[in-house]
This record gives sequence, structure tokens and C-alpha cells, in this order.
Amino acid sequence: MKKLLILTLAVMMTVGIASFALAAGNGAGISGSPHDFSGTIPTLGGEICRICHSPHDHHVAAQNYLNGLLWNHAVTSASFTMYNNAWSATLNGAVDAQPTGHSKLCLSCHDGTVAVDNFENHAGGVFALPTYAEIPGFANGGARDLRGTHPISIVYDDAADGWLKPVSAPMGGSGTIGDVLEGGKMQCSACHDVHDAPIEAVGGTPLLRVDLAGSAICLACHVK
Repeated sequence: MKKLLILTLAVMMTVGIASFALAAGNGAGISGSPHDFSGTIPTLGGEICRICHSPHDHHVAAQNYLNGLLWNHAVTSASFTMYNNAWSATLNGAVDAQPTGHSKLCLSCHDGTVAVDNFENHAGGVFALPTYAEIPGFANGGARDLRGTHPISIVYDDAADGWLKPVSAPMGGSGTIGDVLEGGKMQCSACHDVHDAPIEAVGGTPLLRVDLAGSAICLACHVK
């Protein structure tokens, strides 16, 4: 994965027609973070976690048990154009045909096709991301185009790419690179801590595990 990576997966959650601008995280936990909608979306009933997680069966057959993490939010069914070797001949890791794992769950708000308040048995549609907060950025025909973003759902292949640091290299307060990979793959959660957890997320950043200053987040993985 050399010569290509400009991090553009800044997690910014803003909602809908009404102004719902969200600042960077504070690194102090999910409460009050950019992913805390408890005071904004009435159907949450003041809860924070419920928009993504349900501790018990939520009675939505199409979603039950399919996504792990006690998942409670609608999941995108969009097709995506992935970053691949056509865009960088030096891309070494194998790329999934479509987003997988945590990245698909992130895109279930950030692809611009699923309303933020579409969770559990609530159809949502009142709170939607404005176009500038969508990860794909623009549409490529009928597909959401991810070629302008950091590659996701891609194997972190430090053995094949000498410009990648070993998986034992540190990743901020989150342990090592290997600790933040998902099944050996680079997903959105490798760079972002969605819960803005103390220690793991750096305050004043878009929920990043490592600071932006000096491009530290990029240099955590890339030898440059």
C-alpha cells in the first residue's frame, strides 16, 4: 500500500435539514461525543448506545444476528467502487469486492443512503447526513465511489510491502497496529475509535487513534 494514502476517513456525523454540526471528539468517551445522538433523535428516548446496539433481540428479522456487535442499525445495501490496483500498481494487500466488517457498518450512516435515525423498528429519514459528510464523496454511476478515500477492507500486508510498518508497531493508545486491524484487514476502525474512548481516541480530532499533527496518524503505519 505505497504511494497512495491520504487519510480522508474523518468521522463527522451531522444530521439532516436542521443544523446538526458536530465538532471533533474530546477523547472522553461516547457521552457528548460526535456519536452521541441521545439529545437529538427523539426515538432514542435519551439513550446513547441504542442507535447502534441492542442488548436483546430487537425483533427486526432482516437484521437479526447478521452483523455481530448486537447490531441495531439498518445496514447499507448500496454497491461501492473500491480502491484497487487500477489506481495504484503498488497496492499489495488483497481488497474485498465490497466493504466488509466494521467498515460496512460505518458506511451504514456515512454512505449517504441510510438515515442516521434508521435503527431498530424505526424507519427514520428525518435525520440524514449532508453530502459533505458522506465518505464516498460522489457517485460513480449506480455505485458509491470509494476511490477517493483511504483503502478499506484491505489486507494489511506488511510482508509484501516494505513501506508498511510491522503489525507489532504501536498505534497510539490502542496497542499495536495488529490490535486495531480486523481479521488482518484495514477497516475504518483501524484509524478511528467510534466510541471516542479515553486513552484510545485523541481529543480534538475526528475520533482518531493517533493525532493529525505532523501526520502522525499516517506515519503510524507508513514508512515515509
